[in-house]
Amino acid sequence: MQTILFVEDNPLIILAYRRVLERAGFRVTAAEDGLEAAKMLAASKPDLVVLDLVMPKFSGTDLLKYIRATPALRSTPVIILSEVSIADVAQEAISIGAERVFLKSRCTPAVLVGAIKQLLVDDEPAVSSPSPPP
Repeated sequence: MQTILFVEDNPLIILAYRRVLERAGFRVTAAEDGLEAAKMLAASKPDLVVLDLVMPKFSGTDLLKYIRATPALRSTPVIILSEVSIADVAQEAISIGAERVFLKSRCTPAVLVGAIKQLLVDDEPAVSSPSPPP
């Protein structure tokens, strides 16, 4: 089962998305601030991170920079799910290495699950069949 680290400072949003993601077949761990998430990432590597940008203690942008600067985490897909609608902030997140950026107010749980599945399927190594003998 693939693990998603959901980083969000609103416990109600964590609860709502945890249920949806677990029903979709994912294991979900959650952190309510960027510092807690950094500690969790140091202990274990999730398959994907869903990240809010505006959080206490350690911003989502700083956490994304940490993920991209850490060799063991560098290839971990990151989806931004935030209310930050400033185009420059979203563009910065993409330039740092976020795979997708969604506004909370415009993103349905189904859209998020679809994006996660797409990234995780694309991330899996291709299975090649052995070539027939000559």
